[in-house]
Parts: sequence; structure tokens; C-alpha cells
Amino acid sequence: MEPQYKYIGFVGCYTKEGQADPFEASHGGAPHDRSKIGAGVLAIGVSASGNLSFLNSGEPIIKADELPNPSYLCILERSKNSSRPAALRDGGLCIVSEVEKGAFQSFSLCCNQTQSGLDITGSAIGEALETGGSYPCHIISSDVGGDMECIAVCNYGEDEGVLSMFGKGSDSYSRKVCIRFGPGSKADPDRQQTSHAHAASVVTPTFPYSLMDLCCADLGSDAIVQFSMGTDVSSADGEFSFQCVEKGRLAAPPGSGPRSLMMNPVFKNVAVISLELTAQVWLICRLKDGSFKGLGDPVSVLPENWPGESLEEDKFNHGRWASDAVWSPDGKFVYAAARLHNSISVFQFGTYSESVESEGLKLVQRVPTEGLTPRCLCMSECGKFMLVAHQHSHDITSFQRNESNGTIKIKDRLEAPNAACVKLVCPDQI
Repeated sequence: MEPQYKYIGFVGCYTKEGQADPFEASHGGAPHDRSKIGAGVLAIGVSASGNLSFLNSGEPIIKADELPNPSYLCILERSKNSSRPAALRDGGLCIVSEVEKGAFQSFSLCCNQTQSGLDITGSAIGEALETGGSYPCHIISSDVGGDMECIAVCNYGEDEGVLSMFGKGSDSYSRKVCIRFGPGSKADPDRQQTSHAHAASVVTPTFPYSLMDLCCADLGSDAIVQFSMGTDVSSADGEFSFQCVEKGRLAAPPGSGPRSLMMNPVFKNVAVISLELTAQVWLICRLKDGSFKGLGDPVSVLPENWPGESLEEDKFNHGRWASDAVWSPDGKFVYAAARLHNSISVFQFGTYSESVESEGLKLVQRVPTEGLTPRCLCMSECGKFMLVAHQHSHDITSFQRNESNGTIKIKDRLEAPNAACVKLVCPDQI
């Protein structure tokens, strides 16, 4: 008998109006129903075919009064790693609070099967921690050197972007490193006056003596910033700290606004970058010395000549507002979302080796997301379906995926007001 759920999903939502919309001040924001706002973090069940259902009868497992604007999260799977706080070793969540005085909070999880279905409760571990920046919008967990857990938080920031690192404290996490990125490129005078740390991604270490390499997409300075990480233990009290040293920068096209970076799961030296301000995706590759270079020119995620001056979308940066880009598990396809156009472009990835550069990205499909403002894409580990979080149509949609040709088709929909992100985990890992 198959389990009831193939995956458990967690949905981060905005619990305040008019959030994370660059057109809010100038144009009153992208059009949407403003009567709905998020209630907190939701839990959903996902079947093997991609059908969606609420857990907890649709009630949030973490409410807005516990953590306002819980927009982005990462899932902590079960681990015996002693560098993780004990209360989180059976699984949990790390969630940012995307507010001016940024914070992040960790939660343990408890799952109970009831007559009405699966109930999940979240319990805060320790106090919410200041991130050292404003409007944190991304968080990941990784091990430095295989045995020292690191939580990395990107603070988008009003005055400048900030990258923060957290490690184990006495009973929860504590902030170890805080890196400020400084001024922006100013190529886009409205959005690039200062740096904006938008997303971080772990890459295979290549720098000498590095235990972990980390790349951060800086939307404000048009750069991918590379860091080498290690650990240092204080002889006085036995507490450790992270060493984080900038090792290089890859310049993205001026005014493009790198939003995220995701490494190919098979071709480990290739990554795709989502360029928010120009609505493009860009392939890059990592060289033997650890630096990156571009593989050809960026590719648009919009139809040619869209939107045109006659459409309302043209007044919003000429319709250019890209969001997430993710790989298929086999590394053969890229899925890239475009807000305003509200579509997903499916690209096939050409061959790549260290001696032969990529053939690039070939568009194989462009489909409506069946919602407004697709902010986050989540590919299932099995590769059979993908979930989309829509911020402005207030829902999560699932798409079935053809593993042979990469194409997708709509499967299901579930209401989730101001959905900002969705993440999946196997039920036995929490």
C-alpha cells in the first residue's frame, strides 16, 4: 500500500500587504486581490501524482503573531550531527521574518495522525534571532566541512545587502558572521542604488583550504559573489566561529539583477542564474581555479516583443520581472518563471564537458502558471512534478512533468494567500 503522501510541503507566506513588490511605491503594486493576506506557515500533503491537500485543516502551523512575514524557509531533515541544536535533530524548519529589522527563527516539528488527517505542529526553539540586516528573503542550511552546520541568510536590505551566517549556540543557533555588501551598480537607478543579497547557494569546494564554497546572488550590484568558508575554534571557551573570505566576483550584465543561482545536480560545474530585472536566465560554468565564467548570452524568459506599449504590464519595467529558475533532477532541463507574464519557460540544456562548452538552452515549452506572480518554484526530488507558489493569486499549483521531454502540465491547485515559497520533504525525514 502506497503512503498517503509522497511529500510534505511547507508554504511560507507574507502576512502583511504590499510586500516584496518593486512597483508598490511607483505604480501601486502589481494588480491583485488585496483583501487576502497570509496567516503564517502552512503545511500541505502532496500525493505521488502531484495532488495537493491541506494538513492541519488548512490552519497555519506557525502563525503570524509568532513570526511576522515568514516568507522563506528551509527544511532541516533528520540528522545526528552534534553541531545541530539537539531539539532539531529529528527535523525542523528555519524561517526568516522578512521585516525591516530582520529575524530568523528555528522550529521543531511534531507529526500526529488523527481521524481528520495528518496534523503537524511547530515549536519555537530559542528566541528569534536578529539577522543583522533588513528584509531577509532567503535561507539555506549546509554543513561546513561535513560536520559543522551553517545557516546562511540573505538580507535584501534597504541600505545594503547583508549575508549572515549562524551556527550552533547553547540551545539554539547564534550569529557567527555578518558580511555587508556595500553600494550597488546603479545601472538601474530605481533598484540598484545599493547592494541586495537575494539568494545563496553552496558549491563544491575548490579554493585551497576551503571546507565549503558559497555563492551569493547580489541583485543590486549585478554580481555573483564567491566565498570560501572554514571554521575556527576559540581556545578560551571552546566555541567555534566561521571563517568566510570573499574569493571573487562574476559580473553579470549591467542592470540584469541576479536573483538566484542553482547548480546543475549532474554537471556539477554548471549553474543557472535568474536575472530578475531583464527577465532572463544565464548559464555559467566554474573553472578549475574556482572562478566562474558565462556560457554564452542570457536567454529571455518572455515571448519576443511582449508586452508592447498597449498592455498594462508594460508600465512595470516593460513586463520584465523574472523570479525562480530550477533544474530537473537529471540536469537536462531548466524551468524559469516570469512574473507579470505569469508563465514558466522550459529549456533543454545542451551537452557540457570541461573541454566542450554548453550548446546553451533551447526553449521547448512556455506555459501559463495558472496564477498571478509565480514567486517560487519547487522541483520534487523524484522529478515527476513541480510546485509553484503564486504571491498574488494566493495559491499553490502543481504541475506534472514529462521526464523524457521535460514538458509540464497543470495538475492541481490549493489556496494559500500571499504564498511566497514552497519546499518539499519526504515524510520520514521530519
